[in-house]
Amino acid sequence: MSRRRAGLVAVVLLSMSSLAVSTPAVAQSDRSGGAVISLAEAIRLSLERQPAAVAAAGAVSSARADQLQARGALLPNVTVNGIFANSSNQRFDQATGQLVSQNYTSQIQGSYEVFGAGRKFATLRASGADVDAAEARYTAQRFQTILETTSLFYEAAAAADLVRVAERRQQRAQEQLKFAQVRLDLGTTTQSDVLRAEIEVGNAELAAVDARASLRTSELQLGRQVGMDAAAHPAPQSLPDRAPELPPTEELVRRALGGSPSVVAADATLTSRRMTKLAAYTPYLPTVRLSGGYDWFAYDFPPSKQSWSLRLTASLPVFNGFQREASLRRAQVAQRTAEAQARDAQLRARVDVESAVQAIEAAGRRVEISDRTVQLAEEDLRVQEERYQLGITTILDLQASQLSLADAQVVAVTARQALGSAVAGLEAILGGFITQESGR
Repeated sequence: MSRRRAGLVAVVLLSMSSLAVSTPAVAQSDRSGGAVISLAEAIRLSLERQPAAVAAAGAVSSARADQLQARGALLPNVTVNGIFANSSNQRFDQATGQLVSQNYTSQIQGSYEVFGAGRKFATLRASGADVDAAEARYTAQRFQTILETTSLFYEAAAAADLVRVAERRQQRAQEQLKFAQVRLDLGTTTQSDVLRAEIEVGNAELAAVDARASLRTSELQLGRQVGMDAAAHPAPQSLPDRAPELPPTEELVRRALGGSPSVVAADATLTSRRMTKLAAYTPYLPTVRLSGGYDWFAYDFPPSKQSWSLRLTASLPVFNGFQREASLRRAQVAQRTAEAQARDAQLRARVDVESAVQAIEAAGRRVEISDRTVQLAEEDLRVQEERYQLGITTILDLQASQLSLADAQVVAVTARQALGSAVAGLEAILGGFITQESGR
């Protein structure tokens, strides 16, 4: 009897060995269409094509145009005119005592505001602060785009890894079904083991179908993010496998308080609002403008008679329907709002940095734990397979080990995805890469 059992075990083991070698791999996910891109390429394309990033760059150009206009206000206005007039009726010219019907005139006119109560300089400083704020908002939007692209990229990369996990589970389920059928034929198990193996094959196939559908959706979303009209496939092995070495938290906080786009934009906006408030006081003071011109005129071409003019004008609005008061009140409210926003930006930067650091450390620890869990689950499955081959354990124990391994692999993939997104989140807060080596 023992000789017969040994023969059966040898046949079963030989059958399992042939299955492990000859079982064809489950078809990989359909990655036809689109292009395989790296994270660096995805970021570059999204910065070039994402509407929000393009709009932020346009806002910087508009702010610089306003600054150029403010600088131009410091220079005099110069106008050159040329006039030719002709009429069907002659008229009497008192200067020459002649009847004329046509005349030629050339003019050069200029004007300059000699005194404007500092309004032009306040406007210039406000426009400079607006440029700084626009550039800071562009940097913030740039890293926000990087964060969104990185999250979508890692989501697609994780979905691809989850497809491979589901396909390996499906392959193991098919091998288990064939092995159970072999044992049933040898009389060492019951029909129940075969039925349970068939149920696991169906469940594994459903998991693979869901994983492929999720992968397709993620790749299409990534393609849209980078401006492609097809799915974008992340390069293999794109998920991070360990957390980066972080500088001390206080150093990161100092970097955020000094260079975070949200903090810089809020400070620049506050400076602009202060200058706007200062400019709102200038209508209470007089303005002085100097203007002059030089004319050439005649009734025959080219004009030869010359004249010039010079004018110095001072004006002070005594009452203009409370427009000055309303403008000043609005400027004061805007300044108080900007002050509150600047304070909140600094507080938010500190909180966000510390939260991001905790998220990265926790994600890195989850990656380490999940990797160890996968190793333990693989070893447990190996032991259960050997025990099942020898007939000293049930198929329920074997399936439990298989599911534990699949779950551990899923957790490991999602932990790597969370780690990559957490690192990108901290860099978005800082408005720069954590280290020079991490620059993309």
